[in-house]
Amino acid sequence: MIAAKNRILVGLVSISVSLSAFSQAPSSLPRIAHAGGQIENETYTNSLEALNANFEEGFRVFEIDFSWTTDTQLVCLHDWDQSFERSFQVAPRGAVSLQEFQQLVDLRSKFTKCDLASLMHWLSEHPDALLVTDVKEGNLEALSHIGANFPQFLSRIIPQIYQPSEYSAVRDLGFDRIIWTLYMYSGGSLAVLDAVQTMDLWAITMDTTRAEQNLGQDLSEIDVPSYVHTINDFADSLYFKSLGINEIYTDSLSLQRERTTIARGEVNIADSKFYQAKLSKSEELVQELNGFFNKSVLHYSLENDFSQASVSINQLSFQVSPLGLLVFAATGNDPYIAFPMFSAPRTEIELYVRLTVPDSSSVEVFYATQSQPNFTASRRELVQVARGQNEIVIRINAEDPITQIRLDPGTVLGEYSIERLEVRSD
Repeated sequence: MIAAKNRILVGLVSISVSLSAFSQAPSSLPRIAHAGGQIENETYTNSLEALNANFEEGFRVFEIDFSWTTDTQLVCLHDWDQSFERSFQVAPRGAVSLQEFQQLVDLRSKFTKCDLASLMHWLSEHPDALLVTDVKEGNLEALSHIGANFPQFLSRIIPQIYQPSEYSAVRDLGFDRIIWTLYMYSGGSLAVLDAVQTMDLWAITMDTTRAEQNLGQDLSEIDVPSYVHTINDFADSLYFKSLGINEIYTDSLSLQRERTTIARGEVNIADSKFYQAKLSKSEELVQELNGFFNKSVLHYSLENDFSQASVSINQLSFQVSPLGLLVFAATGNDPYIAFPMFSAPRTEIELYVRLTVPDSSSVEVFYATQSQPNFTASRRELVQVARGQNEIVIRINAEDPITQIRLDPGTVLGEYSIERLEVRSD
């Protein structure tokens, strides 16, 4: 297989975060302590000690992880693999019984990891606390089990669902407040916005990647509250709130700690590592663009060289478009355009494309070489793109001259456009 070292940059059309003093109106959503919250600098303990400590810090909503035991009981554990080993300092061996779990907690755990019964007892002693569930396997069965055994707590439990298909079943179980968490959902932003129209959700929660695609702003426009996980720095919280996110899941950023930080006046959005990464990428792209357009050999230009007869396509149809602009509709989830063979192959090329996509997705660039003329996954580069316009620069180095490229513009149906595409080398 040809060894290749490739560099990919995605252009940021703009950085729409002001560095001026950021004033965020108080959120109507409560902050959520992730996995019970941090205790003694440890996370994911799902322990009674964490619940107590973070209750004292002012948290009133606690997300807890649940796993099934071999005798179909629920315990507060993220998983039976790494979390099990980290919690009990023994090698993972799969799920254990409830009795074995309780013995491990007594003998080998630094903290008192709860099971369902002890967690419900804790809730009974903290009547203003709410529970957010995170059950990665057998979610509907778990929620049915909880509702059947502890119906008195239905109004204080906020289930997380993972797919829209779970919503009706969870409502039928008697849960009124539901969070849709997106980390298992494969659809893009438009799919989320479409699906949410059929649900009456308490909130949607997402990871930082989706949040940076402005999904929070999209949701706010249709009055759906949103969370992002897991945020522990005040500057990062400010950054995501500037993108339309309402609140955060956090291990340690209590409102008390946040108020202290605000009073000191020490932090603003510019201190956010996410903001800094976005700014760095934008600055890096400017340098890469300067380098790209200074390269002397132009192997291919959409404006000068494109014709429909010269390319091969899959699952797309071209639309009428002016010279230099290529508009097409993806009719399946595997559209591609294979461009003509290069007349003067090089072992190092760079591709620049300005591409507008209908939804957040992934762009793939395949390349063929003189000795390996077929497009395969071993000669492919992938980059994530957000809905709207994206600028991408890809540098490909190969031991064998590169003869052809294929662009797979995304995996979602809809209208795409390429406003500029060039391949250059020195």
